[in-house]
Amino acid sequence: MTEKYLKSLLRILNSKKPTNLIHLRPLSSDVYFAKVWRKIPKSANEFSRLNGPYLFYFIKNEEGIYVATIHDMSSDLHWYVDKKFRGKGYLTKALREIILYHLFQDRTEQRISINCDQIGEANFKASKNVALFLGFKNLNENEYLLPAGNYQIENYIAGENTFMPEERVDSLKTKISFLAQSLAIVQSEIEMALGMADFVEELGENIKALNTHAFELKEDWWAKNHQRNSN
Repeated sequence: MTEKYLKSLLRILNSKKPTNLIHLRPLSSDVYFAKVWRKIPKSANEFSRLNGPYLFYFIKNEEGIYVATIHDMSSDLHWYVDKKFRGKGYLTKALREIILYHLFQDRTEQRISINCDQIGEANFKASKNVALFLGFKNLNENEYLLPAGNYQIENYIAGENTFMPEERVDSLKTKISFLAQSLAIVQSEIEMALGMADFVEELGENIKALNTHAFELKEDWWAKNHQRNSN
């Protein structure tokens, strides 16, 4: 991901305009885990390559402004801090207190690459200082490694559920039902033209599952909304 793209994600979040491309889950009051999509498929007549989800972390400051983001590429981390908020420790604090613990729930080490030629001298020095402060060890000119070590905890960081309006739940329920009906038509055409096959049978099972999940979504929402209102 380019710096321009990472910067655009912060701009989108700070605009506070609704988007179906970024789905956030709070890990704390100022750190959010996210799944990000490059674009939403628009046409059933156009082959759509998988364009997500990409895993991200977004960091807020004390005023509620998104100031930094980290793209989790599993074998590497690519971070960006808004120029207006650099040198204030937001990235380091979020990594040290939340993000690294969250990452090490499903991995035993974390590698990062910091390339001076790609990010420039100033950014290289700043990123290198962050990495070394957090405990990363320099492997070679550009690569750094951090074993899980002190960033492992027993309690799983699941994140916090957030409120979803009933209208949105109903909209998603309708979308799931629409996908089930669309898939049923596809499955029917394939079966009639080419006959039954294992994958055709599996498509039928997926259709049943989608229809079930549409109702389960609303039931789960009711249960969690009731629990939320009771607390």
